[in-house]
Amino acid sequence: MTDTGSTNRLDKLKALRMSYHDNLPRRMMEIESSWLSLLAGNVSSDVRHVFHRLVHSLAGSAGTFGYDEISQKARQLEHVIQRMIENNLSLSDDLVVQVATNLTELKQIANSDANTVKSLTTNTESMNEVTAKATTLFSEESSSTSRLIFVVEDDDAIAEEIAVQLNIFGWEIRTFTTIQDVYKALQIDTPAAVIADIMLSEGGLAGAEFIRDLKHNAQQIKLPTVVISSRWDWDSRLAAVRAGVDAYYVKPIDFSALAERLDVLVYPPTDEPFRVLIVEDEDILAAHYAEVLTQANMYVRTALDPADVLETLNDFEPELLLLDLYMPSCNGTEMAQVIRQDNKFNDLPIVFLSTESGRQLQLAAMQSGADDFLQKPITNNELIAAVTIRAARFRALRQLIRQDSMTGLLNHIALKLQLEIEISRHQRSGEVLSVVMLDIDKFKSVNDLYGHPMGDRVIKSLAQLLRKRLRKTDIIGRYGGEEFAVVMASTKQEEAVSVMNKIREQFAKIRHANGEQECICTFSAGVSAFPAFTTVSTLIEASDTALYQAKFQGRNQVCVQNPEAKD
Repeated sequence: MTDTGSTNRLDKLKALRMSYHDNLPRRMMEIESSWLSLLAGNVSSDVRHVFHRLVHSLAGSAGTFGYDEISQKARQLEHVIQRMIENNLSLSDDLVVQVATNLTELKQIANSDANTVKSLTTNTESMNEVTAKATTLFSEESSSTSRLIFVVEDDDAIAEEIAVQLNIFGWEIRTFTTIQDVYKALQIDTPAAVIADIMLSEGGLAGAEFIRDLKHNAQQIKLPTVVISSRWDWDSRLAAVRAGVDAYYVKPIDFSALAERLDVLVYPPTDEPFRVLIVEDEDILAAHYAEVLTQANMYVRTALDPADVLETLNDFEPELLLLDLYMPSCNGTEMAQVIRQDNKFNDLPIVFLSTESGRQLQLAAMQSGADDFLQKPITNNELIAAVTIRAARFRALRQLIRQDSMTGLLNHIALKLQLEIEISRHQRSGEVLSVVMLDIDKFKSVNDLYGHPMGDRVIKSLAQLLRKRLRKTDIIGRYGGEEFAVVMASTKQEEAVSVMNKIREQFAKIRHANGEQECICTFSAGVSAFPAFTTVSTLIEASDTALYQAKFQGRNQVCVQNPEAKD
């Protein structure tokens, strides 16, 4: 995190605190006005609840922005109002005195200049703590790396095969026959990785020696290196380890495994930022929470109106929902129940954020479908930690539930749920989407002739190629066995056919290897589109029908299904 970035982020939080400070007199006037309305004889349930909500909101927000004394006094007043509402008490002289006394003390604290100065100073210190916390919890994104790979191989045929195979997986290959040529090229370009045969014209272990020298001379550059060899003896493996080689592959090379390893070496996996939706009717408080979590490297959306929540859930797909318990148009428990009515959001963590301190009321609120309860005011560091822990647990559990263990793609059930979300989103936007079903041709023969390990290799290769060649917005799943499904957002049917044909042609060129055995495979595919078909079941059924047509017509091709062709 740069000093400039830290300063800018601190300035945002300071601006929010100053805005809250400037609006504090208005808040106090609203509370006093509501109380005067009750004293004037307007003791309806609505007026009582408005009075309670205003005081409740002050108790939570004041503590968040550093006004601890205001928060504590507002909470005392809130408890008095709560008893009045729960017991349906009339405004007796004793009750009027209790409320008036608390309200007078609250106004005195709010008007105290000393309290204002103290709160702003305290919050400046806490902002520095938040920045430090965010820095330790999350690392900055690494800069992008090129797709260029240098290959040192003195056998022209093997060098060409490496270039062809790795190019299928999106790598740009430059081949060299001598170490001297590589050093010349390194003066001009820095590749993403280097692959070298351990045996070159310069000697039996020349490839390992070259990598050792390369690592020594380029200590400031983390350059992934891979050795390929027809040798599997102790001396060559030990030489590679001593040279600092990152991976070792024996010929014939399993190119899909090599491409997968290069992805890990060049692009080490980093955790995606957590996605958090905040539902809070008080805009300045929502903005504060959002800024704190954004500074902790999270993607955050806010919803001030409960009516916007369902649409935002579909579009944003959060990993955690922070929900205020008391809101004007509906309370948090009602919203949680509405959300839980939709199966898509059954596993979404819902965390209430409220000043409510009564454990029985907290438990009752959680029975509506929430998972946890955080009490306002909450410090910035506590908020970051609480959200991080709960979102991380949700992500880990979701991966276990949703991912296919072999390929890492979505499993059958998760893909259908994701397709349902995409259909809803495309219905609102009026855009088209395409659904593709793929099936590896004659896959049983692959298992029968080469064994199941080879079949597993073929499945992994296709999964990796789909991930590499499709967009990040496309949804890929292993539908079952050797069958895959792809949901291509905002994509016309003819565009989907064109993309899948290119991938089909590339897949047919991959040499799948398992030990000394090698094979080449193809796949067939069927495509349907929304809104020609409007539901999960009809889209998948139509794509399946087109897939069977492709199989019937000779395999290794892509067919489409249109509504008029259904019969």
